[in-house]
Amino acid sequence: MKIEYDKIEFDMNEFAPLLLQDKQEGFRRIGEMFLNAVMEKEFSAFIGADKGQRNEERKDYRNGSKERRLKTTLGELNLLRPYARNSKFETKLFENYSRIDKALASIVVESYLRGVSTRKVESIVGELGIDLSHETVSRLSHELDELVTSFKCSDLETYYPYLYVDATYLKVFDGIRFVSRAVMIAIGANSSGIREILDIAMMESESHPTYMDFFDGLKERGLEKVDLVISDGHRGIKKAAKESFVGSSWQFCTVHVKRNLMKIVPKKDLEEVLEYINDVLACKSFEEATSVANGMIATYEDTKPKLAKFLMDNLYDACMFMTFPKTHRRKIHSTNILERFNREIKRRTKVIGAFPNDGSVLRLLVPLAIETNAKWLTRKYVDWDNLVQLQRAEDEITEIF
Repeated sequence: MKIEYDKIEFDMNEFAPLLLQDKQEGFRRIGEMFLNAVMEKEFSAFIGADKGQRNEERKDYRNGSKERRLKTTLGELNLLRPYARNSKFETKLFENYSRIDKALASIVVESYLRGVSTRKVESIVGELGIDLSHETVSRLSHELDELVTSFKCSDLETYYPYLYVDATYLKVFDGIRFVSRAVMIAIGANSSGIREILDIAMMESESHPTYMDFFDGLKERGLEKVDLVISDGHRGIKKAAKESFVGSSWQFCTVHVKRNLMKIVPKKDLEEVLEYINDVLACKSFEEATSVANGMIATYEDTKPKLAKFLMDNLYDACMFMTFPKTHRRKIHSTNILERFNREIKRRTKVIGAFPNDGSVLRLLVPLAIETNAKWLTRKYVDWDNLVQLQRAEDEITEIF
């Protein structure tokens, strides 16, 4: 392999026979060389000079390298980690890999040592090549616990206009048996429009007191003001949100409204009711939506009193997003952003099945949250810039057509 500036050239006389003879080993070697090249490029940028290059603007000098092994799906790679003479070089290559995989390793190992292993867990242990020693468990757990503590104690901004709150459930061993535990998650969209996972907390169940504790934790870290709390229809969230963030509004996720309708509306009438609900949610203002909602409630008051009561109790809250900027409404009418993160949680926890304790849950989910936040930093979720002009332009287009 030859590295020249931003190009990597592979010797096909070397790799073609290897790939034909042993595909796995061939790809492993290619991956090994490619990642070494990536790390070399990263190191050159760090010290301000390529290998052998004379550069007056360089920040440091090379001080050799050490071998570092990295387990991947291609197999174990032997990488050469470069060192600088006067400063500490931290490659993102290992950092990005290690957080999630170390968390998974820690959980699997803990499960094994606590006597809750299965053939499936043993299979995972074998695939990961984990050293099943108490020293390994202790080291991994300590490292991840520090990361969890840092995440859960970090300062928050004082103002998040939009706060998304939801809970997912995972099986956790409570010392006697496996129970379903609530994993509460809060995502905020800050005043710059960037979304951020603010906290992940383990609770016995969803209730008004537990959500009060959850919100108190956010406030202790600096959160003072929220304009809109978006969640499912759990009354504990609604009450706790109004008490914790005085002056805030509450948005009943429109997707959850429709799901709840399926429990009280006969299947033969469901399509008609959903169409009516969609008419309400398609209104251009809260006032218009209120008027259409009143008509819908009156329509079913005599024939479907249970449905009418549900609409009276919930439909206005489902329209609260209409009181906020038009350009934001598609992002704040539901908890879809949380649903997507929950699906990623389920995908990653499926191989575990059940967790040995609360700590093991956080050791897996907090690194996932940190990596997700890093990805979200590159793109605004909502845009507060030129908001008035955007609304005027949208109104003008609507008038024309």
